Amino acid sequence: MFVVVVLTTVLGAGLGAPTATAQAVSLAPTLAEGWTALAAGDLPRATSSADRALTDAPRSANALALRIEIDLTRNGAAAALDSYERWLGSRKVEAPYILRQVARGHLRAVATARKPPASVDALAALAADGDQDALTDLGRAAEAPGSQEAKLLAAMGDPRAVQALIGQLRQPVANKLGIISALGDSGSPAAIQPLVELLTDPHEELRAGAAEALGRLGASDSIPKLKGLLQDPVPPVRLAAAAALYRLQDYSGAGLLQPLMASDIASVRLSAAQAMAVTPTPEWQATVRALLADPNELVQLGAARLMAPHDPQASAEAFERLGRSDNMAIREQAARSSIRTLTSDFTALRRYLRNADPSTSVQAANRILELTR
Repeated sequence: MFVVVVLTTVLGAGLGAPTATAQAVSLAPTLAEGWTALAAGDLPRATSSADRALTDAPRSANALALRIEIDLTRNGAAAALDSYERWLGSRKVEAPYILRQVARGHLRAVATARKPPASVDALAALAADGDQDALTDLGRAAEAPGSQEAKLLAAMGDPRAVQALIGQLRQPVANKLGIISALGDSGSPAAIQPLVELLTDPHEELRAGAAEALGRLGASDSIPKLKGLLQDPVPPVRLAAAAALYRLQDYSGAGLLQPLMASDIASVRLSAAQAMAVTPTPEWQATVRALLADPNELVQLGAARLMAPHDPQASAEAFERLGRSDNMAIREQAARSSIRTLTSDFTALRRYLRNADPSTSVQAANRILELTR
């Protein structure tokens, strides 16, 4: 199946000229021999076929696809990326679907290493890409109460994982905030009522977390309950309710948020801007743009994330600057945030695949898969 997919993709991507078609046909026996040998585990023979094909047609993406799969099998994703970059040479135009092949290989290697959190994120990226083995592995690991795998599956909208987390939410388990966040990401209507029940929980952090999650779920039926929290005795709960209502296009709590946009404290202005990001007025954009120059690098990072959809250039410049920070955690977060904003820069994503931070390289690989589906 993989051979057919790769050959179909590459042959269909602009190789319509007679010379290109003729070349592809002439390579077909050699490539078929190579793929057959690889499937049989005969790596020396497969390598010989790939080498002959690349010698006969150095620019052939079909031949490269075979070479890449051999590298992934024999030496790993780093070797596959080396082969891709040698093939690319000085050319500026990437081959996204070959790079996808490298990215999937990288994710498989990280997932197999079983070193959380990167290995779990790699498994989730493969599962989101339709990898049935990864889905099975996630489902098996998700059976453990409170597991990160269960939260990831729920956040992906898996009904069984959502129900499992709902059950855990009603039990005395640790880290309920993580469960609440996953349910907020799930998009599942089944998560709404359990979260509404938490709006009266005695623990203030759970009330605030549930309010925020309901806002992300678009749970407009919860508006009356959320309005009740505008009178909560705890300020963070009131603000979480106001932010959730604002996201749901109910502005009865806007009076709590607006003054914060003019606060003397940059982190407070950033929190207010995050809460009101669904309606980016000119005043909102001016506030966020000013925060890009704040001395606090965490504030700059948050502002750059908010500004990305509205001024990609300003956001990219901020991420690049923060990528040179003396603080390693800031550098890593800036890299991951930058990856999420990339929509077509496969050259940059390829560089991020080599990042020393496993979570960053996994995010780059995941982004490549997202862009090539």
